Amino acid sequence: MGIAKGKLCPEVFKSKVEDILAALQLPVQVFVATGPGIYRKPVMGMWKYLCEEANDGVTVDKTQSLYVGDAAGRPENWAPGRKKKDFSCSDRLFALNIGLQFHTPEEYFLGWKSAPYSLPSFDPRKLDSTSRLSDPPSASLTSTETEVIVAVGYPAAGKSTFFHTHIIPKGYVYVNRDTLGSWQNCVSACERALKEGRSVVIDNTNPDPESRKRYVGVAKAAGVSCRCFHFTATLEQAKHNNRFREMVPSGSKHAKVNDMVFHSYKKHFVAPALSEGFSEILQIHFVPHFKDNQSETLFRQFSEG
Repeated sequence: MGIAKGKLCPEVFKSKVEDILAALQLPVQVFVATGPGIYRKPVMGMWKYLCEEANDGVTVDKTQSLYVGDAAGRPENWAPGRKKKDFSCSDRLFALNIGLQFHTPEEYFLGWKSAPYSLPSFDPRKLDSTSRLSDPPSASLTSTETEVIVAVGYPAAGKSTFFHTHIIPKGYVYVNRDTLGSWQNCVSACERALKEGRSVVIDNTNPDPESRKRYVGVAKAAGVSCRCFHFTATLEQAKHNNRFREMVPSGSKHAKVNDMVFHSYKKHFVAPALSEGFSEILQIHFVPHFKDNQSETLFRQFSEG
């Protein structure tokens, strides 16, 4: 990422690599991901490029291939004299995505025994496209009565897709800070819709009671109920979803989300409660659906090391 951020000159980097290759005197191909996207580990873009474009048409035999890397998810003090934990797990996950046998440098070159390691808590391979969408399962997603629905959930937790699939087609007015610019504008839009007798959905992150009470108050003043839809995607899952949507072209335009935004939500999050004035709280689970097999294959890869 140093090249992408302008901290490292590409020519300087290439010169160092060429010096190493000259000393090795071995046939070597070098692939460098200079920024985020499908070519950055642990996503398989570089491997796919090697197999399809850069191996002179020779089929790669994965059973005769291996991957050696030091980003292996090892904890602090994983070996005597090795106090620091690995900076990530991206190398191990890259090999896991591809289906290659994996070794750390110490294991492969020095013959050390395998060290302990941890994989991410979120595994995209295990998400079930047929699992239940909401809890309690008996609750209705929409109402025949005018109401306000307030979303709570990480960026990239699936809120917008859910609302545009299940709620907006039923005539609800869609209110979102990314498009309106401020929470004040969101409150005004909510008030206008209720005066017209229309139900409203508030598609913001709304992590704490302070951000949610604005809409509870508007609903109360209008004499309508206010429900909360809590999107249950974890931080790890939301970050994976975010990276996926950055890699896949879509007709939907999402605001760019960085780690600071994710961790700000986590810092301020307070679980929604009925005592805030909600008539009902639904838990909305992330259930993936894909437009094609290529998108699903990409989503099922580990993308965060």
